Amino acid sequence: MTKTLLYSVFALALVTTPARALAQAAPATPAPGNQSQPANEPVAPVIAIIGEEYHVELQVNGFLSVPSTVLYSDTETTTATVNGTSTSTVVNGTLVDFKTLLNLKNQVFPEGRLTIRLVPKHKLRGEYVPMHFKQSIASLGSDFKFNGQTYTKGTAVDSTMRWNEWYFAYEFDPIVTERAYVGAMAAVSSLNISAATADATQNGTASVNIMMPGLGATGRFYVSENVSVSGDFLYFYLPGSDTSTHGHIMNTNFYLTYNINKHLGAQVGYKFYDTTHVWSSPLNTGSMTIGGPFVGGTAHF
Repeated sequence: MTKTLLYSVFALALVTTPARALAQAAPATPAPGNQSQPANEPVAPVIAIIGEEYHVELQVNGFLSVPSTVLYSDTETTTATVNGTSTSTVVNGTLVDFKTLLNLKNQVFPEGRLTIRLVPKHKLRGEYVPMHFKQSIASLGSDFKFNGQTYTKGTAVDSTMRWNEWYFAYEFDPIVTERAYVGAMAAVSSLNISAATADATQNGTASVNIMMPGLGATGRFYVSENVSVSGDFLYFYLPGSDTSTHGHIMNTNFYLTYNINKHLGAQVGYKFYDTTHVWSSPLNTGSMTIGGPFVGGTAHF
């Protein structure tokens, strides 16, 4: 009996000892809630924008103006003296269509735009486009009155229309991201227009200069590291009644820029203007709608 008991204890020890050793050698299985976190996935690199790190941006373009409406009227008071007696006469001006009546054509003008970044999100900017139309017609299609003078049908008439378009603005960009910005502008401009007509016996010039405040919006988006799409919209307005001086200017630009490097780029776009004005005394009125493409370059400093 004793031998049988000792043999049973010895056999049990042989069976349990390897199992206990295997249990000690096996790695512990982690609890479901204590599993280790996977390594962080790689982050895509930030796009390296070319041409946006500047203090001064200068844009110079050639603007192919395509006027659809150029209307201008000037009323003057003329004075004639006969036998020592002076008589004043108000000559109401014709609303002259410089495009259809006086043969105003599409022309190319230079344009320049300057942006100065003062600090991040704050900029000063301006634009200047000297539009000086000059044209002639060999035989006038109908009579018209301008600057107190009468031009009769069938005569040869030379004429000019000048608009020194400019604005100055402060820009604040509330939204700035890696690829884009959106900004608001407070600006001032001047409707500085001068028109002249002449035939073989007479000539006359009328001009107007109306300062106007304005507001606008601007934005730019980089579709790639060196290609951007930009747009500007400005609306200038001077309120007034039918008998007082008033007017508006709408100025819109859309353009695509390819930055060759951080200093130089090329651009192409489209520009659009729409204006109306009334000058109270002497009465001077007009309206213009001018659009057209432009192409040129940009420099960053």
